[in-house]
Amino acid sequence: MILSELDRKRRAITSLSINELVNMFHNQQISIREINQVRVRSIKNYILDNALTENIYLPPLVGSLKEGSLQQPETIQLNIIDGSQRLAAFMQLEDTILNALKKDEEKMKQAYKLDSFMKDSQIAIQIFENLTEAEESQLYLDLNLKGKKVALSKRISFDSRNNLNVITNQVLHTHPLLKTAGIELEKRSINRPANKKLLSLSQLRQIIGIFMTGKLYMNIEEKVSSSPLTNSEYIALIHLWLNELFKLYPAETMGDYTQSMLASYPVFVSVALYANDKMENQPFEQRKERITTRMAHLKEVDWSPTNPEWKEFKGTYKGRPQLFHISNDKKNIQELVRWLYQT
Repeated sequence: MILSELDRKRRAITSLSINELVNMFHNQQISIREINQVRVRSIKNYILDNALTENIYLPPLVGSLKEGSLQQPETIQLNIIDGSQRLAAFMQLEDTILNALKKDEEKMKQAYKLDSFMKDSQIAIQIFENLTEAEESQLYLDLNLKGKKVALSKRISFDSRNNLNVITNQVLHTHPLLKTAGIELEKRSINRPANKKLLSLSQLRQIIGIFMTGKLYMNIEEKVSSSPLTNSEYIALIHLWLNELFKLYPAETMGDYTQSMLASYPVFVSVALYANDKMENQPFEQRKERITTRMAHLKEVDWSPTNPEWKEFKGTYKGRPQLFHISNDKKNIQELVRWLYQT
């Protein structure tokens, strides 16, 4: 839909409380698009984690007014173009409040506070009048595909609410040998062998997620919630591990795929998983001791690409020069971890 067509549509900005929106949905005055339950749950958890401290931001909804008047909310028939996941999360919050009211006194207090938040918080809504179904769909695509996303490097630098991002930012800027090895800040992946930086920023964040969860997740930000250790303890563990890692191979050339198989992300992540295996819930001092012991066990490993043992794992030859690239899949990584235990 070209801009001139959209400009000819009447539009307005209004606001409603979260409770008003929920009630309108119950009254079948609001229709929403298909939702993604994982995304809805993530929004709900974000609200639960931040609503009571009022440290929260909810973007405006965008809707198409089919019937009724903004001056009489009880007459409105509204199609939500952008914000269906948020509305579904609001509905789940209502269920959370009702369930909490049946539990202990502390949960009841939290439920009353959350109920007040839903009554008092106003959500802005940009409303277009009488869009066709095709125009609604095109506007939905424009809003979700053409909007500029915040770069991962900026999220890690500025997001003070997310412990994973805070720890990543601290490690990124405080470990000198990691700086020497190199972190690619903007690229989501690194093409070998041309790029000789050790990790991309998203890969570094996944590695740090392993220290916090004990597992490798693609969407690590959604998996990290409450953690048994403090941020400073995680940073200390990661620094310790990096110190031991750079004893295995020089930082200056660790990211050079023609010289070191630690430049292979499946190999690198396997070392992190091996060092943290079954320790995510262990005390800080025990984890320090175990990481040191396990990393010392790897001193005799031949990390050069010419080591024939790498060919025992799933992979393919590609690139110029032809190099063996180990496949980055879960089963292969599990095999690598088992191999590290046996070396």
